[in-house]
This record gives sequence, C-alpha cells and structure tokens, in this order.
Amino acid sequence: MDTAARTTGLDLGMVGRARWNNILPVVFVMYTIAYFDRSNFGIALPYITRDLHLTATQAGLTAGVFAWGYSATQLIAGWLALKMGSRNVIGVALLLWGFGAMGTGLATNLWELAAMRVILGLFEGPVFAAAAILLSQWFMKQERGRAFGIWNLSSPVGAFLAGPISGFVLAHYDWRLMMVVEGLPAWIWAALWWWRIPKSPAAARWLAPAERDLVERANAEEQARFVPAKAPRWWAVLVDPIVLSSFAGFALHNLLINGFQVWLPSHLKTFPELSPFAIGLIAGLPFLVGIPGLYWVSWHSDRHGQERRLHAAIPMAATGALLIVAALIPPSLWWLQVALFVALGFPMKMHLPLVFARLVEIFPKEKAVPAVALVSALGNLFGGFVGPVLIGYLSQVTSGFTVPFIVLGVGSVLAGICVAAFRAGSERGSAPAVPGGTRALASVEPGTPSR
Repeated sequence: MDTAARTTGLDLGMVGRARWNNILPVVFVMYTIAYFDRSNFGIALPYITRDLHLTATQAGLTAGVFAWGYSATQLIAGWLALKMGSRNVIGVALLLWGFGAMGTGLATNLWELAAMRVILGLFEGPVFAAAAILLSQWFMKQERGRAFGIWNLSSPVGAFLAGPISGFVLAHYDWRLMMVVEGLPAWIWAALWWWRIPKSPAAARWLAPAERDLVERANAEEQARFVPAKAPRWWAVLVDPIVLSSFAGFALHNLLINGFQVWLPSHLKTFPELSPFAIGLIAGLPFLVGIPGLYWVSWHSDRHGQERRLHAAIPMAATGALLIVAALIPPSLWWLQVALFVALGFPMKMHLPLVFARLVEIFPKEKAVPAVALVSALGNLFGGFVGPVLIGYLSQVTSGFTVPFIVLGVGSVLAGICVAAFRAGSERGSAPAVPGGTRALASVEPGTPSR
C-alpha cells in the first residue's frame, strides 16, 4: 500500500482494471473525435476557399470563429457539468457538435460556414471540463494523474489522425463529403457513450462490489476534507502579475498553435511535389511527435523539483524559434522546411499540463479556479480567433507564408519570456522530487482546460 493509500485508509490492492478498461477508453476516443472534428478544417481549408470564393482573410475568419463558441461555453462548463451531470453534458454535446461538424460540409457561403464553426465550438466547449469532472468521479486522487495523463494524449492523437485521414478522403472525393463523413463518428459514439458510461460507480454492474465501495469511499473522504472558505477576493487574480503573464504567454503561444494548424496545409499545397494525402500526413505529423514531448516534459518537471515555470516557458520559445528558422528556408529546400515543421511539434504542446498545474499549485483554490478560467477561456479566445485571421490577412497582403510564420514565431518567443518573467515566492525554493513523475499530471484537477 502506498503513502496516499495509508493516509486515507484505502486498500489499493482491492483496485482492479475494470474502470481502466471500461471508462478511460470511451473517454479517450470521445475526446479524440472532438479534437479530430476541430482539426480537419485546416486540411479542407484550401478547397473550401476555392469553392466558396473566399479571400485569405475570410478563410481565416471562418477558422477563428470556432474560438468564440468554444470560449463562451468553456466559461460555464463546470456549472453545466455540476447541474446536469458530466455524463449527460458530454452525451448531448456529442450529438450537437456532430451536427456542427457535418453541417460544415453543407455550407454554401461565408456566413453559413462561419455559423457552423461557431456551433461546433459552442458544443465542444464544455466537454473538457465535463470529462475532467467525470474522471475525477471514477478515479481516486492517487491514481488520477495517470488517468488524466492518458486522456490528455487524445488531443495530439486526434490532431494527427485528422491529417492523413482527411487527406485520403480529399484525394478521392471533395471537402463536403469529407466533413459529413468525418462528423458521423460523433453521433455513433454518442450511442456508445450512453451505453458504456454508467451514471455513477454505484450503477456500474461490471464493477466489483469491493472496488465500487472503495471508489465511493475515497470520493466521500476527499470531499469531506474540503472546508468552505470565507468569501474570497477572487477578482484579485485579475491584476496578479503571474496570472497576467501566464495569460499573455498562453494567448501568444496559442496564436502559433492555431495559426500553424489551420494554415500549414494551405502552405504545403504550394509545393507541387506533395499530393493531398501527403499534405494531410505532413500536417498531422507535428502532433504525432508532440505525444512523447508532452509525456517527457511532465516527467522531467516532476523529477526536477516540480519546476513548472521554465519547463513551460522554454518549449514555448523553442517552438517559436524553430518556426522562424523554418519560415526562412527557401522553397527549393522544401523538404528541410517540412522537417523543421515536424520537429517543432515536439515542444509545441509541452506547456499545456504545466501552465495550469503551476496556477493550481501556487494559488489557494478560491483564486486558482478563476485564474485557470481566465487564462484558459480568454487565452483560447485570443489565440484561437486572432491566430487564423491574422495569418490569413498577412498571407494575403504579403502573397505568401514567410512573414506570417515569422510573426507567429516571434509571438511564441515572447510567450516564453512572459511565462518566465514572474516567479512566485513558493517557486524560489526547490521542492523534493516525487518518484514516479506523475505530479504534473495529477495536479490537473477538474476544470483545468485543454489545448
């Protein structure tokens, strides 16, 4: 029995694999579909732009308005999950974002396309927080880090799969059929979701009584330790330099992530050597190589005194520097540029578990929750909307992607500087290393946002 189990009186020897085999795979695939349905738009964008006669700026606008809906419902996601239940929120969201994903393929003009993107964002917005609350119900605190870590790998997996699968469909059909076909899995998975996810551990017939009692007792003991605080001055976080610098860094780096993800396929299409399938495959590869990067940085951060600030800041700056170098490669060396595009995927999402784990660790809960909401919702809104629109506009006025990618790279370097600029008093010392390297993921509690 480990230390965490001894302090709660729980016998981890009673824990089997039933929850890991029944709950986590369904949640993992659900969020993979969600990330797939927001990532495939960039693959189709060159063809959408041509068929709907959009300018580059208008194309960027249709990509960016997803962030409007996504940020709006992300702000109320925790409230929705607590009122309706996480299982119900996600089940309904699957049906509704499937409609938005498939409706994108039926759009006939700019405004219909933008409306479908907003709808997609609205109904994907609450899913991350709802999934986090759901997993916290099924997995105890001492094992929650592994559960959250496995689940969060679904975002780069979804982003990667969107590339080659969409590229293959585009090579044989058109973008309209691609959107409709790729939106269907959300509806199919909704049926499986209602079937496979019980309302609570107590309702899971496949869960052994001893394990069911253990999980319920652990949840009850965890909640019993919570003592409501006096009315906090939560608004103080709005002017805290660490929160403001974290927001600035997260927003600026999101410019790169969203601008790069949406416009990379359009840039690759300028290389006559690449087929639609090859473009889709290359566009997905940065996210594939980001999977070991995300795992490694969490492990390394834990092993080095739970240091979060520089472990988030350095990869941000490194990603920006790699994009600047890649943008300066001449077209004759396109293969070298492609190699750098793929390489920058390794550090690109390393900041995700660390920016928010840092806020949770250095602020009391009554300030950490609004701090996380502020950085996530507004950072996603700024980066998710401005990034695609800015790159579309700059590519239009400069007739290429060299200047736009350099701008994104400079912004990401500044993002790293912002995150590194301010250090809390509790970060001046070095905390003892925790064997196993799981704290970075374990500290991502319900409500911590995604990518």
